[in-house]
Amino acid sequence: MILFLSIGLLLADLSLSFSPQDDANWRPLPHVERREVLLSPAAAASALCLSSPSGAIAVPQGHRSLISVQSHSAIPVWPTWAGGKVVPVSLGGSLQDPFLLLAHHDHWFDPRDPLRGPFKAIGKAVGLPYIDVEGFSMHPHRGFDIFTYILDGSDGFHHKDNLGVTSKLYRGGTCQWMRTGSGVMHEEFWETNPKKRTNIELFQIWVNLNSERKFDQPAIEYIGNNTDHPWIENDITDLTTGSRIGSVRDISGTLDKATTAPEAEEIRSTVVHPRPPLKILHAKLQPGGVWTLSVPAAHSAVVYVRRGRASIADAKDGAERTFIETRSTATFAPDGEFISIENGDKKKDLDMLVLSGQPLREPVASAGPIVMNTADEVNDAYQQLQDGTFLNRKIALAKQRAKGYWQG
Repeated sequence: MILFLSIGLLLADLSLSFSPQDDANWRPLPHVERREVLLSPAAAASALCLSSPSGAIAVPQGHRSLISVQSHSAIPVWPTWAGGKVVPVSLGGSLQDPFLLLAHHDHWFDPRDPLRGPFKAIGKAVGLPYIDVEGFSMHPHRGFDIFTYILDGSDGFHHKDNLGVTSKLYRGGTCQWMRTGSGVMHEEFWETNPKKRTNIELFQIWVNLNSERKFDQPAIEYIGNNTDHPWIENDITDLTTGSRIGSVRDISGTLDKATTAPEAEEIRSTVVHPRPPLKILHAKLQPGGVWTLSVPAAHSAVVYVRRGRASIADAKDGAERTFIETRSTATFAPDGEFISIENGDKKKDLDMLVLSGQPLREPVASAGPIVMNTADEVNDAYQQLQDGTFLNRKIALAKQRAKGYWQG
């Protein structure tokens, strides 16, 4: 029972759900009244550019210091015999802005699993959110962008929202991008099958929006496999030998092309305003390979290791190296213009995410699924949830203008 309660509290912190009590389809959840507001100062972040990948071990001029390395626990959720798990990574520090959260999910659901039935029954009886439904029931968001990136070969998510999508299944190799803007309601349920096992691994990334974009009209787009917007992907090559030593998938670049290119306007009903520059990259590096990235000195950069072992050179002379293990993040200081990442495993590939974005340098006030600049704005959002006006953008904008928060 303690395990179930612990899991419920974890999920409540990761994605607070709310549903109007006059709508029977939106089930009220027990933690809806949790209104803690977390305030943090502005942070510096970065746009990251790829340089020519190099196989040279020598450290480039202006190499950046590794400021911190943090290991993250895999927490059991929706347990099976092998154990479904989520790795929650809280971001938003002064060197990680504009990123707020990275959640690495890896689950499987099998019709023969004897734990699924009792687990769902206890979740329903105790009122734990998301446990009884094997997914995330209808819940709100406001003020940031969400990337839900399902890894190649995975089964998928069943999606529904208030933007007009009644049911959509998206699977491995696809990314759902959602601008929550002034407010959305959506649900995501794991794909299950009564006849066979399903496997789902994904990353969900929360990225803060600057104040000018927080009340944008909500929008959603799908990129990658089986969409109108195929991935932008490139090889990483060793410039010494010319051989291929890895690959990089440009998630943010693919989205930019899908939402802001002139040809995108012909197929979109919603105008998507560009946000400050952002980079989200999924890279794989062969054993012994070295990847050199160019990062402006004033910008931040974060690396998350999905699988394998990364080796980061010391900023001074490159003689000392720090190893970044699986399920760990590395955050870099803004004191140089290059990062050199080497695969520290002689037998296995290195699989990692690289996150970077231009600094917002704005205060952050957040409570569950609402991320604003002030506690007053967060309280307004919850009041609108309570009185049923949360999805009425005109009302939200009127309140913002009246208080001088929004001039658009």
